[in-house]
Amino acid sequence: MFTLPTQVEPSSSWIDEEANDCFVLQRFNQEQNKTMLKSIWATVQNVFEVKQPPFRIVFRLKTTDGSLGKMVAAAETIKEIQNDWNWIEENILNWVKGLEDPKDKENYAMTKFISLVQTSDGNADEKSSDTAYRNAARSWRQLFRMNEEERFVNYYSCSYHRKLLNQGWMYISMSYVCFYSSILGTETKVVIEFKQITELTKERSKRGMVSDSIKIVTKNKMIHQFSNLFQRDETFELLEYLVNLSMTRLLKSTLTDPAPGLSEEDKDKVNSNINVLGFLKGNENKPLKQVFDTQKKNTGFHWLFSLPESETILADATAICSISGTELTFHGIVYLSQTFIAFVSSAKYQCQMTIPFFTVMKVERINSQTSTVAITARHGLKLLFQFLSDKVQSDTFCSLLRDRLQSHIPSMKLLKPFLATCASESLVANKDPPISGLANKFGYLDTKVVRTKAFEKSVVRAWQTYFGVYGRNLTLVRTTKFIKIIRIGIPNNLRGELWEVCSGSLHKRFGNPGHYEKLHADHVGYKSLSIEEIEKDLNRSLPEYSGYQTPEGINSLRRVLYAYSFHDPEIGYCQAMNIVVSVLLVFLSEEQAFWLLTVISERMLPNYYSINMVGAVIDNNVFDKLVKQFMPILGDHLVKHEIQLSVACLPWFLTLYIGSFPMHYTLRILDCFFLEGAKFLFQIGLAILKINGDEILKIKDDGELMGILKGYFASLDDVVDDNSGGKQKTTTKFNFLMMTAYREFQNVNTELISNLRKQNQLEVIQSMDLYSKRSLIRSLKHTFKFSKDELLYMCDAFYTIQYYKVSRRSKVIIDKGEFCALMGQFCDWATDNLDIDDTRHLATSSIPGTHFLTTLFDRIFDTNHDGWVDFADIVRGLADLIFSVGSCQMFFNIHDTNQDGFLSREDLIQFSETLLFLFRKFNGDAPLGAVSSFLNRAMKSQINSSPGTEEGQSPVSDSSQPLQFQLDYATFQKTIMEDEFLVEYLATFTSTFVLNDTKSGILTTTFKAPQVQDITDSLFTGGYKWAIGVTKQTLGKTASAIKVDEKEKPGNSTLSTVDEKKPVPHVNKTTQELLADDKALLDEVDALLRESGFDEELIDHPVPAAHELDQLAIEDTEEKVSTKA
Repeated sequence: MFTLPTQVEPSSSWIDEEANDCFVLQRFNQEQNKTMLKSIWATVQNVFEVKQPPFRIVFRLKTTDGSLGKMVAAAETIKEIQNDWNWIEENILNWVKGLEDPKDKENYAMTKFISLVQTSDGNADEKSSDTAYRNAARSWRQLFRMNEEERFVNYYSCSYHRKLLNQGWMYISMSYVCFYSSILGTETKVVIEFKQITELTKERSKRGMVSDSIKIVTKNKMIHQFSNLFQRDETFELLEYLVNLSMTRLLKSTLTDPAPGLSEEDKDKVNSNINVLGFLKGNENKPLKQVFDTQKKNTGFHWLFSLPESETILADATAICSISGTELTFHGIVYLSQTFIAFVSSAKYQCQMTIPFFTVMKVERINSQTSTVAITARHGLKLLFQFLSDKVQSDTFCSLLRDRLQSHIPSMKLLKPFLATCASESLVANKDPPISGLANKFGYLDTKVVRTKAFEKSVVRAWQTYFGVYGRNLTLVRTTKFIKIIRIGIPNNLRGELWEVCSGSLHKRFGNPGHYEKLHADHVGYKSLSIEEIEKDLNRSLPEYSGYQTPEGINSLRRVLYAYSFHDPEIGYCQAMNIVVSVLLVFLSEEQAFWLLTVISERMLPNYYSINMVGAVIDNNVFDKLVKQFMPILGDHLVKHEIQLSVACLPWFLTLYIGSFPMHYTLRILDCFFLEGAKFLFQIGLAILKINGDEILKIKDDGELMGILKGYFASLDDVVDDNSGGKQKTTTKFNFLMMTAYREFQNVNTELISNLRKQNQLEVIQSMDLYSKRSLIRSLKHTFKFSKDELLYMCDAFYTIQYYKVSRRSKVIIDKGEFCALMGQFCDWATDNLDIDDTRHLATSSIPGTHFLTTLFDRIFDTNHDGWVDFADIVRGLADLIFSVGSCQMFFNIHDTNQDGFLSREDLIQFSETLLFLFRKFNGDAPLGAVSSFLNRAMKSQINSSPGTEEGQSPVSDSSQPLQFQLDYATFQKTIMEDEFLVEYLATFTSTFVLNDTKSGILTTTFKAPQVQDITDSLFTGGYKWAIGVTKQTLGKTASAIKVDEKEKPGNSTLSTVDEKKPVPHVNKTTQELLADDKALLDEVDALLRESGFDEELIDHPVPAAHELDQLAIEDTEEKVSTKA
């Protein structure tokens, strides 16, 4: 492949193969591989560099510093480099020769090669400007033979723990983490598939001195430990990110049902996995490490400021922010995105704001020397930013700010009607805020008076004052005071707006005008599984509220739930969504409730409402871990008596405690949830268990637990003594619960929850994956003689093909090409993998000689001949192959194209090709000898069985009609039985199917240790080595002469060359006549042998039969023919 031009130095390790005036093709000196110095050099190269390809093309430079030139192409095989060499001679060489000035030649050639690399269709991994990264990507692809679809991400130096500590390189790609080392002639390769990982943790090294180790555990209980990672945190974060992507992809691949939000007509739509992998549009040709770093930074930006996912960071700078009208100043970071200028203080919770550009009224540069900018936004909010970065960065930031402000001028027209929907505008204008949602007609939910009117008025005044100083709705600035008054409780007439502000749904609603109504207009009469489920649950949604006892309230709830199923058909609808939306609609309009629901489902509680509710299950496990961490005695008691907390906490999380608490307290919970996020759900849950801990320690089953919790929720209005803070006072149980949650569990923060989610995600998703596969196995009508473990292994292999598909079909089926890849996981002869026991991207691997596999697909597996097979077809087909009466009969039936009980000449050729395909990984001469002997005997049997043929006579036939070739099963079986090698192989053919996980992902290759003679050769150069070389050449010529002479001797036959004029020894006349008449068969067999990868020398010379192998085994090794299938 062509590479970006790289300077290279002359070295005796490279041998010129071809050369001209401008370019030279070189080969690495493989003869040095046998020396001790070469082993040491390979070790040094492994530790400090990366392995380089054995072939390269260099552009010659005429320099005085002794440099050879610039490498423009590199390859692993001579065939690949020869193609590049031919292309250079045809397209570049003549143009370069036509230039006189050497500098012009260099500039022209380098420009061409750079342009060629940058415009090629390949991945960006090997086109990076970083030479080390580019070389690592190339080495990774060549060492582990990865295909073009797999993308390289990054590499790190590390050690791998096995029996000894192997220092080498960790290569990370989209789907694998690989390791390679070469220490004193011993190569170690490790391949770990991300979707097989069940545990990924940071650990101390085995010596226990430094925290520099990462441990990986896979499903087959293999433990892989990597240490000496000097960038461990960066490596771990990257691995964690990619493993999480793989788990999401694994969940998608195991879904057997179509998306519930799709109609019957749309169920055949495919869902691209590219979205699962998180690629940003337009970044496909960028190095993935750079893309992932950008994604990680933007994801943190979205979570911090509750912004839409379409926003990306354009610039950031350190600054001091001051708010006009106050004496407050905050040190922090200011960001620019496509739509917002955002600021967050360095001190946590002190100050945070997101100001849309279309709300900015004026920007002025106050002091160009100190880089201070004043921004005036709507609602009288004035902000002063003093940049602490250098002047160049500040000028760049200001220039970008100016451009973004100009681009949002048209959006200012939409601002006035949008603000009319915000209650805070009326409150600041001393008007009664409009009542939104169903409460406008049916009243609010918390009819019970728990706070005095005087207290309510004081809370409203506090909000009115805050809005006047710190902005409101789109321009609101969050400070510590904002957090305090939210926790006190939001007034009903402001609750809907502040839920939107805290969650960020306000920005999504402004940025998508008309989207809600368009969803309904585009889906009139639409029917789906989600719609059926919605209709069942409408009357079960908050039935005690008067609004849902009328058609008006039910219809509003129906429209919001319908709209969300149209918006996200992958989720569609899940029970508990109706409960949440029924509360939202009391305080919000339909459109407001819809956008708030999207934020809850997509960002605040991701995957809670998916088909398998995996997000809720993961959080249930996280809650269990938190109970054991913060209340170990209580956790041990629950485990001892097998009390499942999920009975209580799973409904808490899914419904946001709606239905558990009295409604007036539930609203307080929701206020804090939209402000704090998911962590507040855990804090409240832990506080409930802590307060009731003494009673829970007395129970022994789930029913008693539910009884205690139900009694507690009913008594939240009761007054209790609060001795916290050193002062004794009385408060309600609910207020005490809130204080316990914030005081006792303040360490349960977003970062802790995120880390625990990542740790438990692996276990939960792997469990769901296993459950899905076991369910599929249980649904099989026939399992034949396969054990449960074998069926599970087959199912896992089947879903592996689904995992690597670019798109997912509505049915779990595979086509012919994917079937060939699947067979590679069951038997070694079906895969092109020759050097490591893994299944890298089998769904896209190109396997040579797949005619046999496609024939198996058509004849045995695809019984209805529609071009597709499902898992039941795979099980039945494998049963036919493995438990069949005889392999000989099976091979005959498969190759009997006409199904007439006879093999034609073409069928015999196909059977020979099948044998060569099956034997291609065998070493030695036995496979080829067996095939050649079989063909000779099959041809002889036809001659002997022809009409009019007697012993020693030629067949009687009409010269005008060719002899028809028909081989029945009896003759076929007899011909097979005459060869011991074929008999033994067919007898053991079913044992080639391995239906259990024996793959460790580790391959260790130890090269033969160099002998004393080899060390001498590497140390002493000159006459001795030259003399040895001459002697070897002489012996080689003598051996060749002996081989030619042997070719003339009787007792040897050949398949590839037949002289029609000279009789062939030891072949009777009838066979000779047949072979002469059917030279096309000989040419086809000859081409077949060459295409199958056998050495040409072996084809052109006599081929030993099976009974001659013992004699060949004792001949000189240099005279033996080495055949590799």
